[in-house]
Amino acid sequence: MRIPIVLIIALTYVGTVIGAGFASGQEVWQFFSRFGSQGIWGILLAAISFAVVGGLALNKGREGVDNFGKLLLHAYPRGTARVLEGMTAAFLVTSVIVCTSGGAGTLRAFGVPTWLGSLVTLALTLVIGYGGAEGLTKLNLIVVPYLTVITVTTSLMVHPVPAQSIKEPHSWIWLLSAILYVSYNLFTAVMVLLGAGTWTRSRQEGWFAAIVGAVILAALLYAEHRVLNGLVSVTDLPMVNMALQVHSFLGKLYAVSLWLALWSTGVSIVFAFRQRYGKVMVPVLALTLLLPQWSFGTLVSRLYPVMGSLAVMLWLPLFVSIKGEKE
Repeated sequence: MRIPIVLIIALTYVGTVIGAGFASGQEVWQFFSRFGSQGIWGILLAAISFAVVGGLALNKGREGVDNFGKLLLHAYPRGTARVLEGMTAAFLVTSVIVCTSGGAGTLRAFGVPTWLGSLVTLALTLVIGYGGAEGLTKLNLIVVPYLTVITVTTSLMVHPVPAQSIKEPHSWIWLLSAILYVSYNLFTAVMVLLGAGTWTRSRQEGWFAAIVGAVILAALLYAEHRVLNGLVSVTDLPMVNMALQVHSFLGKLYAVSLWLALWSTGVSIVFAFRQRYGKVMVPVLALTLLLPQWSFGTLVSRLYPVMGSLAVMLWLPLFVSIKGEKE
């Protein structure tokens, strides 16, 4: 078994899932930590789901279903598949706007003008994404270790507040929250893993890579949950604020991780777009700069719930046998 390839795929998986929402701590708080100790069960469920769906996606890719267009055609009638593909492509384009907007907002905190932040973020995203698998993997070999080190370091240096009991009226809400978290994060992840599946040589290799990725994600989720679990309320950037409380330099390093997370997610989106439509279509995404650049918060609040619903249409087909494949 080629351990380096397995590790590269695992880091690519992690880099696709981890975005600015995760790096900031907002996702972990909203989907896990606000439920107190029950958030641990949500993290465990998420990790298992990431391992299962990730393994299925990688092996579908190895079997020849290496982009979301093929996956949809294998599971739905042709007309339905085309409609879903059109919706998926539209959300990919919108997601590029999300990453560009978020990147500009993050760089603005360092004194970079909004227009320049948007231009730099989008340009670097398209350049690396245009390079395909090589660009994506090299980026994640740098970004994911950095995010891991900065997250774990902050978690270990912060003294967590005693955990609060769950405030929700129904104790099972944590379960629905965990499922929603996994679903919308799989929107791009499934598309990237279909392409990454072509890098594997066996089903075992695909499953191992998915499990390694899921374990890393679970560790990072727990590291943030350890810090946020005892908080009654949080700010827009809870993990950054916690890092700033430890030391201003650590806070700045953590702020950098927000932009890196957005960049990594953006490149993953471009990779999925390239995998389906070819690299000649990647420069077309530069036209997103001409579209309205809504605020990052507005885009996320309106886009993510719809993406979570659409993602179900993408990952459910992973459980369907490929037409004509041998059982």
